[in-house]
Amino acid sequence: MESLTLTKEEIIEATGYRRAAEQLDALRKAGIPADRRPDGSVRVWRHHVPGIVAPNKQRAPRKRPELASDRKAA
Repeated sequence: MESLTLTKEEIIEATGYRRAAEQLDALRKAGIPADRRPDGSVRVWRHHVPGIVAPNKQRAPRKRPELASDRKAA
């Protein structure tokens, strides 16, 4: 099972910074919610990052509803 949060390495790769304060600043500028854990490290929930979808959470294509206006008059 994949972690619910990004790893330290993923946060460094995404922000380009190693220091928590700089990471938080970069993430907030990008519009990605982030906070600090009690140990001072940065936490980013995986579902807040666009383009990252947990494998089990990929959605099946939605079925288009059948509308009366779509039916051809006979």
